[in-house]
Amino acid sequence: MPESLKQKAISGMIWNAVERFGSSFFLFVSNLVLARLLSPDDFGCIGMLLVFISISDAIVDGGFGSALIQKKNPTATDYSTVFYWNLGLSFVLYATLFLTAPLIADFYEIPLLSDILKIQGIILVINAVMQVQQNVLRKKLAFGRIAKINLSSVIFGTSVGILFAYWGAGVWSLVAKLLVTGIVQCLAYWRYNRWRPLWVFDWQSITGLLNFGSFMFFNSILNRLYYNVLSLIIGKCFSPMELGYYTQAGKLQDVPRNCISSAVINVTFPIFSGIQDDIARLKNAFSKCIRSIAFVYFPMAMILIIVARPLITVLFTSKWLPMIPYFQLLTVAGLLTTLFETHTNVIKSLGKSKGVFILEFVLRTIGLIIIVISIKFDMIGLLIGYTLSQFLFYIGASMYVGKLIHYDFRAQFGDLFLTLFIAVLPAIFVYLASSFFIVAPVWQVIIQAFAYIAMYVLFSKLFKIKEFDFYCSKLKVLIKQYL
Repeated sequence: MPESLKQKAISGMIWNAVERFGSSFFLFVSNLVLARLLSPDDFGCIGMLLVFISISDAIVDGGFGSALIQKKNPTATDYSTVFYWNLGLSFVLYATLFLTAPLIADFYEIPLLSDILKIQGIILVINAVMQVQQNVLRKKLAFGRIAKINLSSVIFGTSVGILFAYWGAGVWSLVAKLLVTGIVQCLAYWRYNRWRPLWVFDWQSITGLLNFGSFMFFNSILNRLYYNVLSLIIGKCFSPMELGYYTQAGKLQDVPRNCISSAVINVTFPIFSGIQDDIARLKNAFSKCIRSIAFVYFPMAMILIIVARPLITVLFTSKWLPMIPYFQLLTVAGLLTTLFETHTNVIKSLGKSKGVFILEFVLRTIGLIIIVISIKFDMIGLLIGYTLSQFLFYIGASMYVGKLIHYDFRAQFGDLFLTLFIAVLPAIFVYLASSFFIVAPVWQVIIQAFAYIAMYVLFSKLFKIKEFDFYCSKLKVLIKQYL
């Protein structure tokens, strides 16, 4: 990878990590505050409607965002055409939600949902207005600008939501939070990005992008349905208390996972797409990418697993301790999901959107079968089945990618094995050692985390892990720049 491209990739991942970790952390903390100001019914109302917003949003994008990034040289006509397409479709879908809102409210037997959906649905139009702006910046690898816009928008919008909740606005504070975040985000993208649409709409651009985008569209719908069905199964077959443990465990592990996952997905796709014609170069870039991800994510996951008990005690109090195994299993599943998404980015970058759709359709079907079989066990058994399905997703994707870029599963696992070994080994030592002393939960988190990090750094140096030297050199450069 040329140094300029490598620097862009590193910078992009850092900025995405900053954005996602900052946004996830701020949203998590704000949710704790809002949970004290609002009732569970308020969150439930928004949760019931998010599935409609989520699927509608996927329809508006239609896979064109990914198609613009994957295409080597998209024209000004391509960007403008997609902009007008997204905008027109967003109005159609918003009108549909507006007209069907009373029916949805009647289905849930909550009249207030009708008014909420009519207002909340405006986010579809707001997102459509800024989607192409965001894709233009992603294509340019301008992730620093994207991170600053998104993070500042989340902070501003969530602050407004908290203020509304403090004033007694109830569920409308959550609606305000969503809309204000979107509006600020949209205005910032148009203010700080110079792209403007031309007065042109070309059907040839639509049909050309559909060759790639249509399968990405179906894949996006498939994924959103898959994860919503999973929540539906848990809510139907288990108690509300167990669903609450699952939901909170998922939100907690999403904070670090989103930090890594967003950096991987948003940065590697345009990077891989830019070198799609050189398989040897793509293989080398992908190899470095998964090794770098493993070096950071493996120890992060291990830390979360070993500090789960004191961490949950500090954040949620002891009444939430039954969610510990939920959190630990979802942390492992999140790691596997990130590796899987990295592999699918390689497939997408080669223009094989149909391959991605078929692969994910087959894997999601297998995953649902495993989950359905696991239902006869308890909630822990179900989550073990879910984690197993994510492992199978990773193996399936790695085998497919191996055929495309001549980098088979054995070679990939060989590149990751040593990092996995030095990540697990100190976790075992720290976990066993922690059983010999009792301290306050907050100190237990700090001591276990620092002890693990020290041992991981030591083992990385002893086993001469290349990524350790690489990150150390980059850290030294950053220190010199700011000191």
